[in-house]
Amino acid sequence: MRLIGSRTESLIRERLEKFERILLSDEVIYNLLVSHFDEVKHSYCLSQIIEQAEDIYTLLVNGEYIIEFELSRLDYSISDIHVESLNEYSKKIKDKSSKLTLAIAMDLSNK
Repeated sequence: MRLIGSRTESLIRERLEKFERILLSDEVIYNLLVSHFDEVKHSYCLSQIIEQAEDIYTLLVNGEYIIEFELSRLDYSISDIHVESLNEYSKKIKDKSSKLTLAIAMDLSNK
């Protein structure tokens, strides 16, 4: 997807950058990322689904990998961890909004 510098893109970019700082300062999430990847340069949240007892995150890490996991609200434990390549993930997403968010996160990762 080609980025055009629209207002929508700017808002998504701001949200991704702000949430990255929050993610990387969260000790539990940061430790998870470090345990799966040698180095964590960037981590952008592509989606967060809020459920009753847990939150489900999908993150783009270092512009190369997608990690999905559940974070319990009860005991702050992480479960159901799934890692895949960016290429595998990009083939699965169909809706325009998710594709735009991924394109912006990839652009941020390359800076």
